Amino acid sequence: MQTTEQALFKNLPEQTRPDKSGFKFQANAVDKWFETLPLANIRVSTKSIYKTLKETNGQLVPYKKRLYFLEKIHEPIVELATNLKKLNLNRELPLDEKHARIAILIQKLHKQVSTGYKLVLKDLMNCKVFFLCLGKRKLMAQIIERIIRHDSLSIIASYQFYSLPNKGQWSEVHRLFLFAHKEKLLNKKIIDPSLHIDTETTIKNIYLQILLVSIADPYRMAQHHTYSIFQQLEEWSALADIHLHENSEDKDALVIDLSKDSQPSFVSPQDIEDKKNIWTINTSKLDYAHLIEHFQGAQTQTTEINVELLKQLSMSWGIAPSRQHSRRPAKAQLKVAIGLNNVHYVLNGNAEPDWMKAKDAEKEDNFILSENLPTSGNFNARSIDSTVKVSDIWGEVFQNKSLSTGSDPSTKDEHSKEPTKKLDPNKPHDWEMVNESIGGYCLLWDHHDSINAKVGELIAISHEAENKQGYWFVGTIRWLKCVKTDKIQIGVQIIAPNAIAVSTAKFVSMQEGMKSRAILLPAIPILKQPKTLITTGLGYEVRDQVMLDEYRLINSNITAVKTKVVLLDTLEISSHFSRFKYTLAEEFYGTNTKKISSDKPADETLSLDSDTDFDSIWDDL
Repeated sequence: MQTTEQALFKNLPEQTRPDKSGFKFQANAVDKWFETLPLANIRVSTKSIYKTLKETNGQLVPYKKRLYFLEKIHEPIVELATNLKKLNLNRELPLDEKHARIAILIQKLHKQVSTGYKLVLKDLMNCKVFFLCLGKRKLMAQIIERIIRHDSLSIIASYQFYSLPNKGQWSEVHRLFLFAHKEKLLNKKIIDPSLHIDTETTIKNIYLQILLVSIADPYRMAQHHTYSIFQQLEEWSALADIHLHENSEDKDALVIDLSKDSQPSFVSPQDIEDKKNIWTINTSKLDYAHLIEHFQGAQTQTTEINVELLKQLSMSWGIAPSRQHSRRPAKAQLKVAIGLNNVHYVLNGNAEPDWMKAKDAEKEDNFILSENLPTSGNFNARSIDSTVKVSDIWGEVFQNKSLSTGSDPSTKDEHSKEPTKKLDPNKPHDWEMVNESIGGYCLLWDHHDSINAKVGELIAISHEAENKQGYWFVGTIRWLKCVKTDKIQIGVQIIAPNAIAVSTAKFVSMQEGMKSRAILLPAIPILKQPKTLITTGLGYEVRDQVMLDEYRLINSNITAVKTKVVLLDTLEISSHFSRFKYTLAEEFYGTNTKKISSDKPADETLSLDSDTDFDSIWDDL
């Protein structure tokens, strides 16, 4: 059986002596090369660093010279990879060809620099002459931290694109942690200029940082929340602790199995046969009270973290509740609409409401008028379509099948497929049911097209087999995961078996504001669920007076009925929609009147959310 050290260095590239025309590792040559890098130009600098890393990782170089070069580019690579990642965020999934290549490039960039640091670690461990490797333990701690840092950023990029981390990545992170534990390096202070909050960390803290993100289940988070939590845990990870699991009788212990090459999660000690692989995590200081204390103080470094997210995190980092309803396999074709606008569209009988048609006509009239305006000769308008066929990142085309990280970059296809026709966003689309439970579904998107599905988004589902026109289940997407390169799975929680498309407008100073789409959800007494109103993510707050327009069948005619309501408590809020309890205005103010009248005379009563060639991507960055 191979040791931890042998497993760490198993897949390192073969090395040869550098030729005279190769990269020069002398300190002054490295400095000169680095100074000429146009770091403000993401295309040129990323290309130069990536190709230089590939070249130098295959060369025999003294570890001190290699380390000097790696330390020079460590922080810039973190920044470049972060900027590359921004090009892929908030896009339809699965990613199109161009953006899939960018995702691969991010992974390869971190992998190449991690490989360079592993070469240094191997040489350093083999150094037995004291004066040739002064400060060996301190350097070992620094190098292990760097490898975990880049592996963590690679894993975070995978999570943000809702894909699985590369095979073997979690095993490597666990091995590095266990090796540092064996060498008693876990708590050594290490300076890292790539950190956002502080410049100093430890191997234990940086390991807990990625571990806690994984335990919080990033497939249930919005893309921007995943990275914000990862950044914040540079500081918050110090509130947690990890140690060998010693008491096998402790049924409530939060333990993880470090022998698995999969997303770490809390498990029961009784479910693990080999107890030597389990470690206990103490998250008692990551409860809601401690998190809200940090959130309200000056220690929170990002505006992306809010109170609702802290509640979700504190539950994830506590003893996870068991699933309320078991899932059972099921096969069916379902019609699915995603997003408030599309859900409103299908609930409205696959038609836009009259007030929207009038608004669109007004916009069209304005556009026609604007076409008659004289154009300036100094500016040219250009439409950019991200679905247009793109060749390989650095100018060479390869097949779509080669987009996986183990692909062969030499595979090329000069006749790659034309881009598929853009999906009609107004129409519901066919999804496959994977399994179901009383509270929701697991659905699969198995088409070549990308689709705009996001965690926290509103969704409507109709059983095609039932053929009930207008009968839709309304719910929310609770998690999302990319399966392979062209499939998506989503977990849906159903919040109402039926709903009504309505419009809402804030009522202020005796006047109605602009109308917006909204969904009316009925009360479900058996679940103790009150009637609720789903509105746009912004624009509405608790205690707002709202004019609600609902179309009803009255005397054989469909008639718009206006109702004034008051928004009560918020049940859910996200960037996609808000969900409020509500009551009739007359009931709300009538109740308040009764409360006031009990204390005052009647006359005083008042009423008032593989290796890949990247040559063609640079021009697109």
